[in-house]
Amino acid sequence: MTAETVLQTNNLVFYQALLDQDWSSLAELYADDYRLVRSNGSVLSKEQVLTDLQSGDLVFRSIKLTNALVRLIGSVALLTGDSQTIAERGGVEFVSHFRLVAVYVEDEGKMRLLHSLSTDIPEAHNA
Repeated sequence: MTAETVLQTNNLVFYQALLDQDWSSLAELYADDYRLVRSNGSVLSKEQVLTDLQSGDLVFRSIKLTNALVRLIGSVALLTGDSQTIAERGGVEFVSHFRLVAVYVEDEGKMRLLHSLSTDIPEAHNA
């Protein structure tokens, strides 16, 4: 695992699967005990995330990662960065800007997303 392969997995597999609504790729990428901690503090399991996405209520239009930094610790990678996302929920478009921490692990020769956490960046900090 290298910083480059972590960024490629995040951008070309994870983000692209969200944009393409490729649920099987996401199911394979997420570790079995994957957890998502949303900026509102709610915590979702792998199954809950996939169910939410597959409902069709949430559709991603654009995802952009900036200020990315990867730290490698053995078979674990910590990815931090800023994400700007355009999406629709229930047909209503919204834009979100948040800082993220994504934890990737190597598992049987494959990279898996183990944990994601996001924190909203208030508009005052975007200027």
